[in-house]
Amino acid sequence: MKKLAVLALAATMSVSAFAVNIGIVDSQEVFMKYSGTKTIQAELVKEKEKLENDIRSKEVELQKLGIELQGKGPKVTEAEKESYNKQAQALDKFVRESQQKLSQKEYQSMTGIQTNIDASIQSIAKKSKYDYVLEAGAVKFGGTDITQQVIKMMENTKKIDL
Repeated sequence: MKKLAVLALAATMSVSAFAVNIGIVDSQEVFMKYSGTKTIQAELVKEKEKLENDIRSKEVELQKLGIELQGKGPKVTEAEKESYNKQAQALDKFVRESQQKLSQKEYQSMTGIQTNIDASIQSIAKKSKYDYVLEAGAVKFGGTDITQQVIKMMENTKKIDL
């Protein structure tokens, strides 16, 4: 009888020793619902529109110059042709560099948000003593959804990297 009680006690202890506290989070939802994401996206849209306007105005100037040169016909000098080509190349370079800068800024901003998401998840996991936090799409059943807690924490900390 004594051996049976010891076995029952050992079985109970081993089950509780293997109990795992798992949190789940939908990172996409956090990213999309976080107000900082919307703020950064709005700023990037403004910058993109400004860039597009700058490019359009420079293209119009270049087109006017091209029409002016065409109007001269055979009287166009080599210096004028060369000047036009240099301006066209400068515009191409401006477009490439501007797009690259905008893409880089977007990448850095979105990476900053992802870093904040990861830090918030880690903080909640430590505070709530989760052994593991998994992406919601990887879990079919079980676990505690901490998505809203992560969003709330991020809104309270408001770390926006523009």
